[in-house]
Amino acid sequence: MLIYHYRPIESALLEIEKGTFHFASREELNDPIEGYVRVFWQGDKAAWEGLFRNYICSLSQAIDLYLLRGDEEMLHHETLLVSLHRYDNVPLGDILKSLGDGFLADEEIQKLSAFYGNNRTKVFDGELQMILHFIHNKALIRCIHNCKDCRMIPEETADSLLNMFRTKENSFPFELMEAEFLNDEYRSEIIKKAKEVFEDARDFQYVRLGFEDDTFLYGNHRNENGQISKEQTITEARQRRNWMTIAVDFPKVYIEQLKDMIYPANYVVCFSGRDNDSAMWGNYADHHKGVCLIYETDENNNMAIIKKNSTIHLKVKPVHYEGEMTERNFFETFGRLTFKEIESWLTGVDGVSSVLDTFSDEEEWRKRYWEVFDAKTYRKIKAWEHENEYRLSLDNMFSEYNEPVNRNLKYSPEHFKGLIFGMNISEYDKMRIMEKLLTRADELKEFKFYQAEYDDEKQSISTREKLFWRLDNDK
Repeated sequence: MLIYHYRPIESALLEIEKGTFHFASREELNDPIEGYVRVFWQGDKAAWEGLFRNYICSLSQAIDLYLLRGDEEMLHHETLLVSLHRYDNVPLGDILKSLGDGFLADEEIQKLSAFYGNNRTKVFDGELQMILHFIHNKALIRCIHNCKDCRMIPEETADSLLNMFRTKENSFPFELMEAEFLNDEYRSEIIKKAKEVFEDARDFQYVRLGFEDDTFLYGNHRNENGQISKEQTITEARQRRNWMTIAVDFPKVYIEQLKDMIYPANYVVCFSGRDNDSAMWGNYADHHKGVCLIYETDENNNMAIIKKNSTIHLKVKPVHYEGEMTERNFFETFGRLTFKEIESWLTGVDGVSSVLDTFSDEEEWRKRYWEVFDAKTYRKIKAWEHENEYRLSLDNMFSEYNEPVNRNLKYSPEHFKGLIFGMNISEYDKMRIMEKLLTRADELKEFKFYQAEYDDEKQSISTREKLFWRLDNDK
C-alpha cells in the first residue's frame, strides 16, 4: 500500500537526510480534540473515598514541589500521586496516610462520598471540577496545617494562609442537588453555571494580578522607564503564579492529570491515502511549494522502524471518521497500574470498592482496555474525512519517549519509494531535494519522481512521472 507524507521543504529535507520520522504528540497535531476520550466517574462510596484520599495527598505533593521551587510544568504534570504506596517505607508515607485518613473523616467528605457513591451517579469532568472546588479549601487547610507541624513553612506564614482560606470555605449545595438529582437536564444546567462561575472568577483573579505586576502574566516586568527588572523579581512573580496553580487551579489541573493517567501517551506519524488533495497540499506542503514523500508498506501493511539496536514493525492503520464518542469510567480504567495500586485507589474507610470486581478477568479487561486505546488513536470527527489519513502509532507505556528528540526514529529505506514536487516549488528547492537524495542513492532502489499539476479538464490535482529524473544507483 502506498501512503503519502505532505511536507514543507525544510521538514522534507530533514526527513530525507536523516531517514527519520518524527512521532508527534497530541499537542503537536492540528486537531485540539485529537485522541479525545470522554472520561466519567461512576463508582460506589469506597471508590469516591479513594479518589478524595488521593486528591489531598496529590495536593500535598504539589505544595512540596512548590516549596522546592518546582516550575509550572512540574505543577501541571507531576503532582498526581499515582501510587499512594510510593512512600510506604519512609516517614512521608505515615504523614500522607494520616492526612488522607483525617480528610476522609470529615463529615462533608463522608456525605459527598455517600451522595455520589450510593446513587452510582455518572459524573463528568465539569461536575467533578465543581465538587473539588467546593472541598479544595478544606483540603488546603489540612495541608497547610501539616506543613506548619512539620516546620516546612514559617508559623507566621502558615497562620496567615489558614486565616485566609478559612474565610473562603464553601459548603457543597447538597439541598439543591438532592432536590434536582433525578432531573438530569436541570442538574446539568446547574453544573454548567457553576463551572462558568468558577472559570470567570479564576480569569478575573489572574487579570487583576496581571494589572498589579505584568511579570505575573508575561514573565518580563518593565519599570516606568521601559527597562526590564532584575531576574529576582521575575522569579518571585513566577512563584506567585505557581502558587495560584495550587490555590486556585488545582482542581482543574488534577482532573487533567487523572485523564492523562488512565492511558499511556502515544505518538503518531500521519500520512494520507491520497496524493492529489489540494487542501492538503496547501495546509501541509507550504501552499504547494513543498513536496509529498511516497512510502510503501509491506504486504501486511507494516513499516520497519529502527530503534537503537533493534527493529520494530508498526502497522499502518486507517483513521475512522464515524462512530460514537469514546467514553470510559475512570474507576474501571487503571490499565497502567499494578493490582496493588488499583486496590489502593478503590479502598475507602470501610474496605475495598465493588468496582474492583471489574478487574477479576484480567485477560478480558485488558482486551477492552486496548480496544479503547486504539479507538482514540485512530478516530477523528467527520470534518477531517477528506484527509483519508493513515497512521503509525507508538505508545509510551514505559516513558521512553517523553523527550521529543527520542521520538525521531529511523525508518527502513526500503519503504521510501519516491516523491512528488508541488506545483509552486522552486528550481532551487528541487536542487536541494536532489542533493539530499543523492547521498542516499545506494539504499533507495527504484526511486521515482513525480510532478503535481492542475488538470483543467478534471479540475483537480493530478501527478505525472517526471521524464529523465532518477537516482543513479549504478557503480
